[in-house]
Amino acid sequence: MIPWIVAFTIFICAENLGFAALQIWLLERRRPRPNWLAWLICCWGALMSGLFILQACEPESWKSFMYEWLYFPMAVEMVWNVLFLQVLLPGMILVALAVRRFSRTPLSQPLTHAGISRRKFLYLAGYSVVPVAAVSLGVHGLLTREDLRVREFTISIAGLPPELEGFTIAHVSDLHAGLFVGPKRLKIMSDMTNDLKADLVAVTGDLINREMSEFPSALAAIQRLESRYGLYLCEGNHDVIPGDGLIVAACAQNGLNMLYNSYATLSVHGRRLIIAGLPWERSAYPGQDPDIAALFPARQAGDVRILLAHHPHTFDAVNGADLLLSGHTHGGQIMLTENIGLGRLRFKYCSGRFQRGNTTMIVNNGCGDWFPCRIGAPAEIGLLRLTKAQTV
Repeated sequence: MIPWIVAFTIFICAENLGFAALQIWLLERRRPRPNWLAWLICCWGALMSGLFILQACEPESWKSFMYEWLYFPMAVEMVWNVLFLQVLLPGMILVALAVRRFSRTPLSQPLTHAGISRRKFLYLAGYSVVPVAAVSLGVHGLLTREDLRVREFTISIAGLPPELEGFTIAHVSDLHAGLFVGPKRLKIMSDMTNDLKADLVAVTGDLINREMSEFPSALAAIQRLESRYGLYLCEGNHDVIPGDGLIVAACAQNGLNMLYNSYATLSVHGRRLIIAGLPWERSAYPGQDPDIAALFPARQAGDVRILLAHHPHTFDAVNGADLLLSGHTHGGQIMLTENIGLGRLRFKYCSGRFQRGNTTMIVNNGCGDWFPCRIGAPAEIGLLRLTKAQTV
């Protein structure tokens, strides 16, 4: 883990340095250039690099301070370094190459009697557009960080016995306890989930953000959750960052029902509700795992089978389950419409309900964040109500 953090930190700092250098080089070709703008470009790059280094190191003694007082600058830094810079630097390289190829002589922009020309003013103002956009998204992330909605679904299941009619499941996913999800936000999640008074609680992975030191706060939030038939979990990709099996073992030591290639059978008014869970790696590569149905025991009349799998692409390989609960996508994180946004570039199934045959999948937007800005993909808790499918 540490070598990856070091390598990525060096990469981000080099990107900021290169982007600032290219901006100043282009600025040099507009003479006379304002020295103050060159200094601002350097200071911005240094600030974004410094904040990233602080986040990468994330000193344990600083975590509370960072969450309470540095949330906004960290949010701006994440938007800039993770989102904008990865597009801006290649674009700036192309611009610099084009300028070098087609413009041999630096452009002179003398001052007019009225001072700086409008054309030059607009050119210089262009340098502030993206930083201002990053700050604006940081403000949005700060103002909405505790927003959490409840999204309800009615799940039609073929052959659902009358004893399970109206059975409710609270679906929680992607807590990401850590830098951007502190105790206050976790308590909001616990309280809202308990207010639903669901029969069962399912948590589909990413309890922590990246370190085992974050597990106690996630554990406290999960242990506050209440339901008549218990709480069951599966593993997410962030849960394996500290090391394979560490979160699974920690859950077992603390009495949490982490379903890791296993299932549990609940007796509900004499009927069997079977809930199974996949580890992260198995849910992330469903094409290599054609027989997920082997997780479940032999079906009996009236059985309801529920599968927990963090990655929604499991849907392509799932068989034998009536309901698949997933997360991971954060609803696409930044979406302009339901089907247009960053999430659609990565995920076939981004948010909400999907149906294939007798299997329904619900993809939860998650209630926490590793990236502190959501647009068009609000944090949520799902409330699912089972009902018998109507025969045609």
